[in-house]
Amino acid sequence: MLQIDEVLTLDLLTLREHTELAGDVLDAQVQRQFIEASMKVSEIAAVRRSGALVAYAMLQPREKGCWFVTGFNTHPDHRSAPTFRELFEQISTIARLHAITSLKSNVYKTNRLSMAFHKRLGFKVTKENVKGVEFHATLVDLKANRSVERTDLGR
Repeated sequence: MLQIDEVLTLDLLTLREHTELAGDVLDAQVQRQFIEASMKVSEIAAVRRSGALVAYAMLQPREKGCWFVTGFNTHPDHRSAPTFRELFEQISTIARLHAITSLKSNVYKTNRLSMAFHKRLGFKVTKENVKGVEFHATLVDLKANRSVERTDLGR
């Protein structure tokens, strides 16, 4: 079972720099409360290595078929094809169980890795402001993407 502390530790490791570059503050207590609230209403995919959390995704329903990616994070030492494949296989299972047809996600513009990752997967920018963008992708588009096709999501 996913624990709040392990998600918080991963978030604090990877999110602080681009959050502060965007002019916001990553406060540990506020982030803990956000994680706790999100976990109560999200479907969660998690990847572990030697028992330690190395990647997770939290998905919440927003409207019929469209779910929001509330959290998606991978430890820098585990950003690899096997880790992403395992995470996407779990996301695929969640998508099938809940008839998810599309995903939305918000990303700080300062998070260059996430911006590039979303674009590489086939997400399109649907909204934009000074600090961030909203991405959207249908599962059909994601399945057609070469970066995803070898995972269960692509089948």
